[in-house]
Amino acid sequence: MKTTKLMFLGMIMLFVSIVTTSCNQNNKDSEKEETKVPAISKENLENEAWEMEEQYWDYVLKMDTVAYKKLWHDDFIGYPNFGDGVAAKSGIAVWIPELHQDPSLKYSYKLFKKAANAIGGVVIVFYDADYLWTDKDNNVIKEENKKFTHTWKRYGDTWLIIGGMAAER
Repeated sequence: MKTTKLMFLGMIMLFVSIVTTSCNQNNKDSEKEETKVPAISKENLENEAWEMEEQYWDYVLKMDTVAYKKLWHDDFIGYPNFGDGVAAKSGIAVWIPELHQDPSLKYSYKLFKKAANAIGGVVIVFYDADYLWTDKDNNVIKEENKKFTHTWKRYGDTWLIIGGMAAER
């Protein structure tokens, strides 16, 4: 029994010695530099989200509702300026064809960025948009003014709209 206790005590001391040596700051393995992923600045996140807003409007202009709907998170819910209330992703593109329904008028827009605020991997963007319809001589026939807010969340390298609201200005 005395031999068993001595062997057990020896094993504990060996284990403590190995752990102490491997955790020592002078150990060569602990001198390896950690690879750090560079943090994206608040300003860069806000600029990326604004670029996504510009892409959003390019899809609207081109009436590309397939690409447009890819900008939205599957669980999106928002308050658009059409319909009777909140909308999910499934109904978010219904307003786009209406902008282009009169073949004698050309639809265009102007964006006016008001603010963007990045909090972690989420950016809230606020802006105004003027909808313009012009005739063949480039005269403005009709104009509408809206205000928007979109909340964008970054998933890896992909930005998706997770919430938003639009209203008359």
